[in-house]
Amino acid sequence: MNDSPRLPGRSAIAALFTVAVCALLAAATLIVVIVAGGTRPEPGPTAAALVSPSPTPRSAASRAAGPPMCLIGSWHTVEDTSMVTFYSDVPPLRFTGGGRDYEFHPDGTGVERQDNVALTSSYQGRELKIVANGHREFTWTATDRAITYSSFTTTAMTWDYYDQGRLISSQTAKAHSEVDDYTCQGQALSESSATGYRSTWTRTSSMGMYG
Repeated sequence: MNDSPRLPGRSAIAALFTVAVCALLAAATLIVVIVAGGTRPEPGPTAAALVSPSPTPRSAASRAAGPPMCLIGSWHTVEDTSMVTFYSDVPPLRFTGGGRDYEFHPDGTGVERQDNVALTSSYQGRELKIVANGHREFTWTATDRAITYSSFTTTAMTWDYYDQGRLISSQTAKAHSEVDDYTCQGQALSESSATGYRSTWTRTSSMGMYG
């Protein structure tokens, strides 16, 4: 008996090779099945879902129109003309002068100041004079042509009436309302009314420069 190992025959080798190839193909098929199975990642969100929503249009802001810029600031009257009933039995007389100071604030408030401001006139050769002292605060609104003084408040102003240098009467300013026409450009303002009142103002720097 010969106990040494024997080499397989050609047919046996071919059979072993076929079995090995089949096993390799089976393993590859299994790997493909696993990759293609439930472990495949889900698709991400579409491009449309990533687009930010459009912002809601914002409504336009609105507010009440402010006062005319040219009026805002401080002023000094250089020429005043007023028709004044000086005598109860004489028609109004024309008085002239100047020297009042005004401030018009952006919030619609203002102040008038007078310090020994005199208006003068004459009647039948008699020298007449009205002297104003004090201040009064007011509220105001305006268009591009008219100023409305809606009320005078905190009034502390008096007018002294002189006839031939003699004091004949004193009056305290009272709250009232009035509407005057005006034109304003840069450093100059003129104001008037249907009653014969005329006034020319020049801008001062106490409140800063506007307009």
